[in-house]
Amino acid sequence: MSGSVEHPGEGRALGGPLTRAGRLVADHRLLLGVAAAVVGVLVGAAAVLFDAMIRGWTRASTGFEEYTRHIGQDHGLWGWPAWVVLLLSPVAAALVYGPLVQRFAPSARGHGIPEVMLAVRRKGGRIPGRIAVVKLIASSLTIGAGGSAGREGPIVQVGASLGSALATRLGLPTSRIVLLASCGAAGGIAATFHAPLAGAVFALEVILTRFTAESFGFVVVSAVTASVVARAVQGDEVVIAVAGPLEFSSLTDMWWVALLGLVAGLTGLGFSKLLYLVEDGIDAVWTRTGLPEWSRPAVLGIGLGAGLVAFPHMYGSGYPLEEAALAGEYSVGFLLLLMAGRALYTSYTIGIGGSGGVFAPTLFIGAMAGAAYGRIIDPVADSYVGVFGVIGMGAAFAGAARAPMTAVLIIVEMTGQFSLIMPMMLAVVVATGASRFLTRSTIYTEKLRRRGDVLDDPVEGTLLGAKPVAQWMGPVPEALDSSLPLSAAVEALRRTREPSLPVVDGSGAFVGTISALDAAVLRHEDASANSPLAELPLGADAARESDGPATVLERLRRTGLTALPVLGEDRRVVGWVSQRDLVDRMYRDQRRAIDARRQSSWGSRFQERHRPR
Repeated sequence: MSGSVEHPGEGRALGGPLTRAGRLVADHRLLLGVAAAVVGVLVGAAAVLFDAMIRGWTRASTGFEEYTRHIGQDHGLWGWPAWVVLLLSPVAAALVYGPLVQRFAPSARGHGIPEVMLAVRRKGGRIPGRIAVVKLIASSLTIGAGGSAGREGPIVQVGASLGSALATRLGLPTSRIVLLASCGAAGGIAATFHAPLAGAVFALEVILTRFTAESFGFVVVSAVTASVVARAVQGDEVVIAVAGPLEFSSLTDMWWVALLGLVAGLTGLGFSKLLYLVEDGIDAVWTRTGLPEWSRPAVLGIGLGAGLVAFPHMYGSGYPLEEAALAGEYSVGFLLLLMAGRALYTSYTIGIGGSGGVFAPTLFIGAMAGAAYGRIIDPVADSYVGVFGVIGMGAAFAGAARAPMTAVLIIVEMTGQFSLIMPMMLAVVVATGASRFLTRSTIYTEKLRRRGDVLDDPVEGTLLGAKPVAQWMGPVPEALDSSLPLSAAVEALRRTREPSLPVVDGSGAFVGTISALDAAVLRHEDASANSPLAELPLGADAARESDGPATVLERLRRTGLTALPVLGEDRRVVGWVSQRDLVDRMYRDQRRAIDARRQSSWGSRFQERHRPR
């Protein structure tokens, strides 16, 4: 018997019954690894396509594949004046992606990663496949037309959608849909930033938020496969090129690094607060216009275009500017201007309904803050300005997202500066600590918190979670009419083997409950067997459909009852909660844990079969 990786009782995917191929994948880790690799290939190809789409639309909009290398120049193909290009490009793109997103995938608006986190932790990993298509188009138009946004959020959402779609098509159980969706997210980061290890850690630290040897193995397979596909097409180059290896010159500079961790961490945290402050302001203004939501990116895109005319350095992702800052080419004043501009332009791009990530802008802001810091302390520090710029990138992301391991790994993989791991770790820890001290939410979870979606509620880890009783109550065993005699109630209790039963009137409304103990006491007190239930003292305790587990359990504990009826708004009995059902639920949960503990490998089964007797 093969070692199953499926837990009993898990729900099947909504896509249909488990297919033969799905059964094989669900029951064999090797085939699940193959599925993870397939997800990696798909996501790697999607990342390559996404990059080509951004470059293509940038070229169509400006005549160049990377406008920030040609700032201020007229259109490279048709010679249009630069101010016309910058003013109209965001509007033209928004006229396409605005209606597209509103009609087919509203969740494709914004930076994408919060939606993936919600789907993985609350919706069984199920992400509609159409989101991948809409997100690719909308984000490539947003970034290619000048929107100040990153590529990581879109490709994470695309990758998770592809992984979820494959798992759903196979009909895999919920835990495997979640796993393959996370594999897709890991592959997206790995392929986009050429950072397979950071991609795997990102999936575990930000998306899944739990580490197991099994899940780590699968996301690594997907991340490595996606990275191989991207590198095979795009070349084996770092995303942000730094002139020569950067050396951390002196251990005495660790004091400066610790201070930079605080400064850059607060800068990243400040950006996350500004992002939602601007979004709130835009929402308030747009609500008063009465215009349709699909037109919002185009109408407000005029403001983005005007901003680009005034400060064209904010066009697109701005990687060339980061490289120049790390090379020490800019003054402190201009670095701070770039930092503030990126924070404001990204907030506006996302606020008007653009589709793009906030990961890359956070790194940009951190690079500028770190480089400016390096220039200020240059007379007293031994290390080069670029060292502090690279460390600032990681610290800013840690302050905004509180993902310290991802922050360390992705920066050193993006830049190839592996020698900076030690100071990077210190700065990232300081930034994470400062962020956690000042706020509960991150740049990703804040979006969910503001609309009422809580990811890390401790109550969710309990057996019944936070679900109202209506979602976990059992069926009513039998409702007794209040006109029935006591003898009929005794017979019903004997027949159903229930300790108590609800009593209702002629209209079906709840009157009370009668238990076997109540019936015995009444008979002992010489109550007539023919006495109608309506004339007898009945229990009045009941639960409402909206009551939570704590309320129901407290009532059972306080009253000493073995069961409670659940009442709807019209006081009709709609469900039943009994101690027997709760014990059964506890037993099934325990069995799932025991079965999971018994999972074995092919090697252990081989040894058991061939063990000398």
